[in-house]
Amino acid sequence: MTANREETEKRFLVPVVTPFNDDETVNYDALQRLVEDLLQQGADGVYACGSSAECFSMTEAERMKVLEAVLEAADGAFVVAHIGAIATGNSLRLARHAEKAGAGAISSVPPFYFKYSFDEIMQYYVDIADHSGLPMMAYNFPASTNTNFNVAQLVEILSYEKIKYMKFTDMDCFMLEQIKSRTGKFIYSGKDEIFLSALAAGADGAIGTSFNVMLGKYLKIYRLFLEGNMQMARAVQHSANEIVSVLCSTGLLESIKFLIGRKGIGCGHARKPFSRLTEESKRRLSEVVEREGFE
Repeated sequence: MTANREETEKRFLVPVVTPFNDDETVNYDALQRLVEDLLQQGADGVYACGSSAECFSMTEAERMKVLEAVLEAADGAFVVAHIGAIATGNSLRLARHAEKAGAGAISSVPPFYFKYSFDEIMQYYVDIADHSGLPMMAYNFPASTNTNFNVAQLVEILSYEKIKYMKFTDMDCFMLEQIKSRTGKFIYSGKDEIFLSALAAGADGAIGTSFNVMLGKYLKIYRLFLEGNMQMARAVQHSANEIVSVLCSTGLLESIKFLIGRKGIGCGHARKPFSRLTEESKRRLSEVVEREGFE
């Protein structure tokens, strides 16, 4: 099984952050300007209401309204709606809304916190996929969900006909290569730090938080990879990683919002209990992007 042409035109999806006002309400105007800007920069689509959007700190109603705003700004571009929740019923409500609102696909992390069995998680995905008219994207993110699948389990998830994609947010490129070779399904790399390595392992595209501020670097890595210019591709990956390293050490989402603000779209702060950036963190972020550039 190989990716079809329609899929290959959806390689770079940006998991757009959610801008907030000072009172922590959603800044829909900034959100839509950000979506429009990212698509103009070359993104193939948007991954809405995911981890980068702080979905689990939002109400169900907010998640629905954010998705609607993203779809309006995307103006026909591919939008994946993350509908993940602990309870199947909650995810199904979000999935039905996503389909009605016009999303192109739905996605979900595995249900977490209660340490569900693999059979329970598999049934969660089957229930959602079977009750939605949209293609499904499974989401492997062990660092945040504390759900550690093995290769056989990921292959089983991807082998379900209605699950068309996987967002693979893990450093294990061996596992990525195994599930790609055994299923042929479309795999999005979710770890920005190893994007080039993920391409070599078989990833078809990527969904990365730092795309919000430096999408151009990853588009360039992909182009250089296709050209076979691995030396330059590694150099660009290193440049991106210099920024990612600082982002992660200063607080990822708050730092991303700070850098988007430097580019002209005020996104406010991450919702509490995330802490605010220190002046030292702002200095470090400013220095690294001035040195490495946004591309």
